[in-house]
Amino acid sequence: MKTKLLILTTISLALFSCVKLKDNPAPPEDPSIVDGAIPNNFDWKTIKTFDLTVNVEPVNASLANDHHIIKVYNSPLLSKASLIATGAARPDNPFTLKISVSSPTETIYIHQTKPNGLATLTPVTVNSQTVNTTLTKSSGEEPITLQSDIFGPNVVASLEYPDLTMPSEFDQIINDNSSAQILGFNTGESSAHGNTYKSYLIPEGFTRTSSIDFGNYLEHAVLYVKGSLNINANVSLNKASIVIMSGGSVNIKGLSTGVITEWFPAIYVEEGGSINTSSAINVHDAVFVNKGTFVSGKKLTVNTNGEFYNDGILTVANSGSNDMLITNSAYVVNTATINAPKISVSSNATVTNAENGVINVEEWYQTNGTELSNHGEIAATVKFGNSGGGTIYNYCKITSELSDIQSLTAYLESGSIWISQQFKANNSEINMYGGSMFLTGEIESIYGLDVTSPSPNYSLFKVTGDIPNLTWAASSFTGKVELVFTGLTAANRPLYEIAVSGDAILTDVQTQDIPGTDCNGSLGQLEEDDDPGTGEPGSEPVFESYFPSQSGWGTYAFEDLWPSKGDYDLNDMVFKFRVTYISNSSNEVTQMILDYNILAVGATKTAGVAVQLDNVQASNIASVTGQTLGSGAPFSVGSNGTEPGVNLAVIPLFNSAKDLVSYPGFLNTILTSDYISTPMEQIVVTFNSPVDQSLLTMDAFNMFISIDERGKEIHLPGYSPTSKFNTELTAGRSLHPNDIFKYNDGMMWGLMFPVEFSHPIEKASITEAYTHFSSWATSGGTQYPDWYQDKEGYRNNALIF
Repeated sequence: MKTKLLILTTISLALFSCVKLKDNPAPPEDPSIVDGAIPNNFDWKTIKTFDLTVNVEPVNASLANDHHIIKVYNSPLLSKASLIATGAARPDNPFTLKISVSSPTETIYIHQTKPNGLATLTPVTVNSQTVNTTLTKSSGEEPITLQSDIFGPNVVASLEYPDLTMPSEFDQIINDNSSAQILGFNTGESSAHGNTYKSYLIPEGFTRTSSIDFGNYLEHAVLYVKGSLNINANVSLNKASIVIMSGGSVNIKGLSTGVITEWFPAIYVEEGGSINTSSAINVHDAVFVNKGTFVSGKKLTVNTNGEFYNDGILTVANSGSNDMLITNSAYVVNTATINAPKISVSSNATVTNAENGVINVEEWYQTNGTELSNHGEIAATVKFGNSGGGTIYNYCKITSELSDIQSLTAYLESGSIWISQQFKANNSEINMYGGSMFLTGEIESIYGLDVTSPSPNYSLFKVTGDIPNLTWAASSFTGKVELVFTGLTAANRPLYEIAVSGDAILTDVQTQDIPGTDCNGSLGQLEEDDDPGTGEPGSEPVFESYFPSQSGWGTYAFEDLWPSKGDYDLNDMVFKFRVTYISNSSNEVTQMILDYNILAVGATKTAGVAVQLDNVQASNIASVTGQTLGSGAPFSVGSNGTEPGVNLAVIPLFNSAKDLVSYPGFLNTILTSDYISTPMEQIVVTFNSPVDQSLLTMDAFNMFISIDERGKEIHLPGYSPTSKFNTELTAGRSLHPNDIFKYNDGMMWGLMFPVEFSHPIEKASITEAYTHFSSWATSGGTQYPDWYQDKEGYRNNALIF
């Protein structure tokens, strides 16, 4: 193995010297290449695909033919970030699905809601290409009628910021690139059109590329953007606002607020509008409203009484230490989706996540004086924690890998759930109302934790891993709380019952029923629901499956010099993606949705991107929407959105990255250049006739790029070219005998990752940027199948963008 590693390292050093230039000649074949360094049959896949069959048993005779609702997760966190499929099963018709998951995945989690409203969660081991499981019946105690009392004010209405009334006419039109300054009315001036504030407009169809001076010293003024504002400069708003109208876009460097004296949002993004920044955003004592798409390339700070209302998609770029900081009495309301590496809440700031709000983070952190009111879903894939205090009102769902609470006061309202795989607690209070749940695996450490309930009905605190000895833990469980410790025995019982008093119970198996809700997924329900609302026999529910998950992202990364060797920095074309399949109860797909976002372009060559559905005929495509084809080359489309002249469905995404985002030179591959935010895009494919789900797996999702000409296609290893591929390009080239998309030493020109992949910087080989890549490749994928993840010792961060 050491010999193989040295061989691959030698290869990478030789490739590192290759220069990306248009029409660059093929570098000479490296004489150090030895057949067998990379196994001949290595498929380069970072995923594995298997057939899942879920069998269900009848609940009773009257419900024998009703649907059982099935949800499949790739993590026990049970959040949107881990949901990969939904479907239906009957006793005579099992739920079947062909699923792709990351190669390291060993267990999936199947959530079943029965026709009577009861639910089960079953971990299933993935150890073969066929996984067959049967979900069995359960029974329990009498159901409980919940009280309507709650600990805190359940404020879920009127959280959305109201719509603005747009001017019917504007005071000044900006439709050229001459100098421009946003100035308000002078004393005694007013609008000829009745506008309260002097109104400027960048009209639809015009792109402004020259800077605009926002240093207003008169009355408040507003710039409305119906076209595009693309400037590589910081914007400081002083007594000025920007309103991005539907269809408008703003791409700038950084953004900050100076003096805002009027009640008017400093930034307002209408639905259908977008703003992208490459540097930091600072909302200081001002109001920001997003109802469209808002991407921050670096840190987003809401500071000093600032307010941020998000009713669209807010994304903070997942790179470096970027995070969203909410501090100094700032206030954030989310009614839609926030994606950020980390959210930090400090200094008396408040966050309200509304009923339909979803917050996806790696880490959540809050401190003394802060308050979180969660009515929706918060998923922390690494850690949910605090220090020095803070208050949490949880009305719905919090999931985390690790929950680490320090001097926290938490209120778990009726019907809510908090799920954690590991739990640490120090000098904290958890107040649980009847019908709430806290579920955790191992309790790693505990001291001074008080769990109590003043409710007449029971709540559930369940531990499925280990609990430290509570004899000296200064912790207590009081009131109607059922502490379920699945490792409880007669011998160790005295170590835990010392902390349980009053109406609290200590058991090894749950005995108290927790009625099912949309938030808790019926995970604590033991008895039938009088009104489960699952539909009558013969109803036709609609389901979805996802890759990599409902809110997760995968990544495609390509080299562009095929059939010659590249420098293997794997950044010539990089974009993240998510695929959603809409299915009927027969597991037939009626519609496919592809969301994607270009992350990097480290090449001067023009690359178009398309996907071929290897098992679907072009004639079965009814329509495709969302494509950006610019000049019409290399790809064109027919009336149904597929490429003409091809029998299989070839669906172009775009012809050039520059049709989607403006950038000089390379895009996001050079550390010394500014990060450029890029827009989210969506392709929607509708089928004439439903397609069996097994024909639309990632194994048949054939993504490729075409370089400079249509026939020059670059596919991932193991995938076939389209019928428009120019076979003459392979003549005389040093390609693998079994796969034209591998070099003769086994190396590839593209990979797909089931996660957001951090690509290497310009001219940094993947073998140097990721320390275990070589071991993975030379072992044929058996060693370090998770080599691309951000784990200690896995990455050379100096070589990663």
